[in-house]
Amino acid sequence: MKRTLLIICALLICLVSFAGDIMHISITYDYISDNPNETPEQAEQTAIQMAQQKALEEHFGLDVVGITSTIQRNRQEGRQVSSTSDVFSLRETSVRGEWIETTSQKVLEQTFKNGFWHVKVYVVGRARNHSTDKPAIQYAFINNAHDKQSRDQYYDGDDIFLRFTSPVSGALCVYLVDAEQNAYCLLPYQSSIVGYQSIYANHEYIFFSTSTDLNADEYTLNTKQSSEQNALYVVFSPNTFTKAIDKQVGKNWRDEQLPRQLTYEELMKWLAKNQTRDENMVVRREVITIRK
Repeated sequence: MKRTLLIICALLICLVSFAGDIMHISITYDYISDNPNETPEQAEQTAIQMAQQKALEEHFGLDVVGITSTIQRNRQEGRQVSSTSDVFSLRETSVRGEWIETTSQKVLEQTFKNGFWHVKVYVVGRARNHSTDKPAIQYAFINNAHDKQSRDQYYDGDDIFLRFTSPVSGALCVYLVDAEQNAYCLLPYQSSIVGYQSIYANHEYIFFSTSTDLNADEYTLNTKQSSEQNALYVVFSPNTFTKAIDKQVGKNWRDEQLPRQLTYEELMKWLAKNQTRDENMVVRREVITIRK
């Protein structure tokens, strides 16, 4: 009996270790744009993101869930009864792995053919298989506090808000990375002394609005270019964590106070470290375009 228990324990340890082990994976990926309005920078970023997704699929596979439902309807006409059946099918897929950190990336080729961008990239990173079910958070970056759906197109001078809900309580941080690779901490607010935003389960929040929180920091999107892309990172975990070390940098060219700042590289190192030690951490990245 003792020997059997030892063997079972050893197997369990191996399974847990395999589920959480972080490994280096790489991929060469060809991306062909289907958007004639995509800029070279947008095409490059899309190629890298799709390369990461494809690498995860190839190394860890996909979970496929199929649901089929049949609804039968009977209709009587006199003494005759006829029936019809409606079949409803739903097929959901999700990648089993998660991308932790990009360690190297190269654009091997970028050409413009027939009105579309063709981009070939090589990406190396650290990733792992899912070992736990992550919280299914819901969020939307919006221009109006009444909006429900996320917006990815903004104009210079637009306000931005975050609608957020989680099925479990936890901690939340939000960052914005601008076109010059500066990372800004949008949440927790600058008045926070704990380094994260507390979240209660099943409560809908509207962040960056003083109409819902008098202590909120409000944000206006600006650009000096005709168009630029910014990346927004939503970081949530049911486990407590604290934001990355940042500093106050002053004001922008419009004499407006900027949020606390760190470099993009520092933010990525912080994300990688926290994701490595916390398998329940959820990291979501959204790209927005700001136009004049």
